[in-house]
Amino acid sequence: MGSMRNRNKGYRRLKIVGAVLLGLFLLFLCIPVPRFDDDYSTVLTSKEGELLGARIAADGQWRFPASNQYSDKYFACLLEYEDQQFFRHVGFNPVAFVEALIENAKAGEVVRGGSTISMQVVRLARKNKPRTYREKFLEVILAMRLELHYSKRSILNLYASHAPFGGNVVGLDAAAWRYFHTTPDRLTWSEAATLAVLPNAPAMIHPGRSRERLLDKRDALLLRMTQSELYAPRRWHLPVLSHDDYELAMMERLPDKPYDMPMLAYHYMMEQERSHKGEHIHSTLEASLQQTVIEIMARHYQTNVLNQIENAAVYVVNYLTGEVVCYVGNNAEAKDAAMVDMVKAQRSTGSILKPFLFAAMLDEGTLLPTMLLPDVPMSLSGFTPKNYSGQYWGAVPANKALQQSLNAPFVHLLKEYGHQKFHSLLKRMGLTGIVFNPDHYGLSLIVGGAEASLYDLVNAYAAMGRKLASAVNESFNEPVPESVSPFSADAIAITFDVMKGLTRPSSQLGWSGFSSSKQVAWKTGTSFGFRDAWAIGLTDRYVIGVWVGNADGEGRPGLTGVGAAAPLLFDVAGVLKDSYTYPAATASAIDVEVCSVTGYPDTELCPSTTTVKMPNVELKAGVCPYHKKVFLDASGQYQVLPDCYPVDQKHYETYLVLPPVMEWFYKQHSARYRALPALYPSCATAHPDDVMAFVYPKSDARVTIPIGIRGNRQQVIFEIAHRDPKKTIYWTLNDVFLGTTRLNHQMPIDVEQGTYRLRCVDEDGVELNRTILVN
Repeated sequence: MGSMRNRNKGYRRLKIVGAVLLGLFLLFLCIPVPRFDDDYSTVLTSKEGELLGARIAADGQWRFPASNQYSDKYFACLLEYEDQQFFRHVGFNPVAFVEALIENAKAGEVVRGGSTISMQVVRLARKNKPRTYREKFLEVILAMRLELHYSKRSILNLYASHAPFGGNVVGLDAAAWRYFHTTPDRLTWSEAATLAVLPNAPAMIHPGRSRERLLDKRDALLLRMTQSELYAPRRWHLPVLSHDDYELAMMERLPDKPYDMPMLAYHYMMEQERSHKGEHIHSTLEASLQQTVIEIMARHYQTNVLNQIENAAVYVVNYLTGEVVCYVGNNAEAKDAAMVDMVKAQRSTGSILKPFLFAAMLDEGTLLPTMLLPDVPMSLSGFTPKNYSGQYWGAVPANKALQQSLNAPFVHLLKEYGHQKFHSLLKRMGLTGIVFNPDHYGLSLIVGGAEASLYDLVNAYAAMGRKLASAVNESFNEPVPESVSPFSADAIAITFDVMKGLTRPSSQLGWSGFSSSKQVAWKTGTSFGFRDAWAIGLTDRYVIGVWVGNADGEGRPGLTGVGAAAPLLFDVAGVLKDSYTYPAATASAIDVEVCSVTGYPDTELCPSTTTVKMPNVELKAGVCPYHKKVFLDASGQYQVLPDCYPVDQKHYETYLVLPPVMEWFYKQHSARYRALPALYPSCATAHPDDVMAFVYPKSDARVTIPIGIRGNRQQVIFEIAHRDPKKTIYWTLNDVFLGTTRLNHQMPIDVEQGTYRLRCVDEDGVELNRTILVN
């Protein structure tokens, strides 16, 4: 009975002890795991992993987010120097602890800590609280808790990413770059040993502060590494320092002053930091390209600044993958506004939107690539667009109008297409600078009346490039992402083929004579007042966008797309070593036979025809309206009308017949243009619109009196185009005779504010009238 009773007591005691131990274990599990709540630097790296820039943490420390990609050489050196029994203990080393107590007692001060790496991680997490025996006990408990929660690898990573490395450098990621200009997974033996001993006395890294002592510590550790018998589990494969590597490591010098943090993509980083503050941003930027473009921009800055042009931006996208490969938001050398990100800034578009309208009207079937467009002065509800050169061609093929960036033809096209519809199209394409309603912009939308950012424009062109690449995808090894461009692949191909024919800037003269020359489909733009210069170009893979100007909006003479932005564009394109080789149309395009002179679908009156590619859509442009039958008298010298000449004596010839104003400008540039013969003397007077037309004012309009440079009021100059300039025109204003004109039909008039009736009659009695409001 007694033995049974004793046995039961033993079981009860065992249960009590077990319950107590279980309770203590559960209580131990309730102890919070030490964690780091530090602020981190925002770090930007390139596609290749190169450091492009970093922003210091909020607490003033260079503390990079942990990469957890650390060299095993570093861990081998660290364990040899700090904690050789790391893989054998559970958070603290009792032997090292006792040895430290004995040495400290003998010295009368703390000369040895006895802390394991796990305990040091706890100490770092607790912000290096004062060293007391109570604090040391807490570190032991928390180190054991840490070991229970984390793997050995994770504990080493925590130490490496939070250890102090001198000054305001914290963590191996920042230290490896700051002292050795490398990443923590590429450390040499010498670098690994230096960084292993440094947290023990981080002040030694600074020049003049015990540098010899740091060197001695490094060399001593390297020697120990050649003799190390460090224990580690087999799966770790910690490296061993060979004799040859030791000799090489001993030859390496200690680092000099810390490297400055690079800032190769400041504006991109600032943009990304808004949503990724304190994170490691792995970008798709290409480090070498970014650096080269910065250097190219610096060279162009030296030229532009002579004309007081301070700012520029370059944005390059690989449109096959959607990757941003280069983002330089401004000139680093700029004295003004260098921090302003001009890639994202909304600026006047100039002519850079014209390819969008060209492609849209191709898809609609209302425009053919070589169709003649009117290129004459016009006034539309007070809007008077002018060509940049000040010249007008009268009639110009659509492709030439795009290549020469003529404003008047494209305003005509937008009037036909509808500015409301074009406004909606631009919004769909992601142009966030279009913030007002369509009528706010009106027809100026196509010539710089709206604003857009380089970012949005490049992305819009990238979507077009991606759509085209998708249609000819067999040419590429990698799949092309789906495009959201609103245009068909054929409209894009035709438009880009036209853009490929633009005349290059003077710095590129003779480019086609070199076998290494690259084709680029490109377009420029210049805003009103020479405030913004644009150039956007495409190769088979890339869209390159360039903006040049002054961030404050100051205009400068010569600040044009061709003169300032295009040279920079082609210098960047030369670095990319990629060319534009897409076909002029895809397999789905159709052949359309058109008049070779007017570009309209041909009729029996067209003297010759040619074939152009078009998207497979219904054609709505109509047939050629300019080639007409003109009846002549028997001699062929006079034009006759049906009711004024014998039918059996007249014959007809085909003439290119342009409206009077178009003809007046057109024949100045075309020596082969054949004007209509004069009417047969006995024939009736022709319709005024067939004989002459106002150049200015174009229609009943509001006219503003010009003001001279001295503030004085100038004369208003009215102008008429006549099929036969030798005819005399008689001018009256409010029934007051003003005079006559011949050959050059311009009449300067002094007028005050008010409403006037202008009447012009030629010597054949053809009459034109205009009601004019002068203000």
